[in-house]
Amino acid sequence: MNTLEKVKQWFIDRDLENGGRLDKQSLKLSEEFGELCAGYLKKNEQLTKDSIGDCAVVIVGLALLIKVDVQEIFKDSEIFREEEVMECFKSLNVHISEFQLSHDLADKKLCRYNLMYAVRYLRIISKALGYSFEECFELAYQEIKDRKGRWIDGSFVKEEDLKNERKIL
Repeated sequence: MNTLEKVKQWFIDRDLENGGRLDKQSLKLSEEFGELCAGYLKKNEQLTKDSIGDCAVVIVGLALLIKVDVQEIFKDSEIFREEEVMECFKSLNVHISEFQLSHDLADKKLCRYNLMYAVRYLRIISKALGYSFEECFELAYQEIKDRKGRWIDGSFVKEEDLKNERKIL
């Protein structure tokens, strides 16, 4: 089973379809993108690699929530040309934002397009920084594979964070 299949199964095993919410998961993608930016700016290789993988993991969950073929998204994202890293960060940010807007409009085709381009820019950033996208993705999976928790208001809360949970009004 490849990493993509393992991540899909992880979400299925944790009942994403009934527990996850599209708005909360798209916000999670923005959070992971912020960590990717922080890792890059701080020249923190481990954080950067982990965040690339984390973004990819969240994209899998988003694709499952909108019921589009995640295999196809990842396959279509493999075709790319090299670009300057800062331009890729800008473009990735645009596609994440456009995904959030397109899911509000219930435009499934546009949602799929933006997720595919988000993965494409994650691949380009990985390559530009000398990393393997697949290794980053696997690294993120290894970190979550045994994670337990539950869905609270559309967000997956890790078991260790449940005891510290405080509601925001």
